[in-house]
Amino acid sequence: MKKYFLFVLAFNLCYCQKNMEMETGLQLLDSEVFEIVQNWSQAPDGYARSVFTKIPTSGLDKYPVAILLHGGGGRADSFINQFDYLDNHILVAPQGYMRSWNISKERSKAPDVEFIAEVISYLKKFNNVDTTNISIIGSSNGSALVNQLLIELDKDIFKKAVCRVSQLNTFQYRENIFWAQSDKNQFNVPSVPQQGRKILCLAGSNDKVAPYYGGQGVLEYVFLDAEYSAFIFAKAMGYTGEEIADNMAVEDPQNFFKYSYLDGQIIHYRLQGAGHGFGSMSTEANRIIKNFIENN
Repeated sequence: MKKYFLFVLAFNLCYCQKNMEMETGLQLLDSEVFEIVQNWSQAPDGYARSVFTKIPTSGLDKYPVAILLHGGGGRADSFINQFDYLDNHILVAPQGYMRSWNISKERSKAPDVEFIAEVISYLKKFNNVDTTNISIIGSSNGSALVNQLLIELDKDIFKKAVCRVSQLNTFQYRENIFWAQSDKNQFNVPSVPQQGRKILCLAGSNDKVAPYYGGQGVLEYVFLDAEYSAFIFAKAMGYTGEEIADNMAVEDPQNFFKYSYLDGQIIHYRLQGAGHGFGSMSTEANRIIKNFIENN
């Protein structure tokens, strides 16, 4: 009887939403899976790429959006559940082709910058989406794609970016220039990131996958120093001062060292002693992310 009641309740809620859309003309995004079809060298006949969504239940007319980019080998359908702490955001988790995002050395050669731009265009059709408040949060390989989106996409497409591990690499920034990706999967088109975005970066000092202090890491990527990477983005956003030295970083909470530029527009945290996955420091890192995207 209880299962029957829950089924009827779910059916009625769905029916009421659809009925409201018909009566008011509003188009409302629901918790669902939608697809974006693309074609490229690995999928010349077209490939339907899945995007998972979860809608809050707080009853607001419009919700901010958090687009969540999993790490290498990740699954969007489970990754989305790691962000339930963002309980007033529409959660959107696209699936990377071959469980990766195309940053030169990955297995996927999919046009991921265009994919995320198309996902955002789709979301902006819905009346319960706050189109002025879209954040993108990436982890590891997903953070590398966030960096690329900051380099290539127009500032009006999304507002805030969070990189949870993975600073810039030398495909993306070298010779004092940011590089966009060309049609042949080469990072050889000079680019200037759009100003006005807010950026949060977090990295562990003991990370061996994307070495915190720079150098060769996973798949032989060459990474920039994580603090220098944040400073580069701060300069791109208009900062004209010097890079913040370690002895000027603010420790709050314990073992989280904060480097803040442009009155908090660009923030970097060094998680002292943490590795690639943050381990026991993940809960505090999540709190910082939640505070950043909800209060900026």
